[in-house]
Amino acid sequence: MKIGEVARATKLSEDTLRFYEKNSLIGEVPRVNGIREYSEQNLRRIEFVKCLRSAEVSIDVIRKYVELVDQGEDTLPERIQLLEDQREILARKLAEIQAAYDKIIYKINLYKEGGK
Repeated sequence: MKIGEVARATKLSEDTLRFYEKNSLIGEVPRVNGIREYSEQNLRRIEFVKCLRSAEVSIDVIRKYVELVDQGEDTLPERIQLLEDQREILARKLAEIQAAYDKIIYKINLYKEGGK
């Protein structure tokens, strides 16, 4: 797929896709006559990077994860640990968001009942 097609399919800008490539987040994108041709592996990585970014995982952590993947199966324990660490961070964020959500709901209900 060409960059415009990938941008539409992933709902990412072409600039974002170039940034991901430049920062070694999606692997090397082959070129045909100077035009990027994204492989299935590139697309899978883009989707996972997109998932990690939506969870606010830093570019540095994503880069480390990709480096580990590229090094092969021997890095599986490190990849698992990295993802478990991110899961814990995300769980804390989710708890904070849930607490804020609960407070907002409480205030809405209080105001609807005539409270101040």
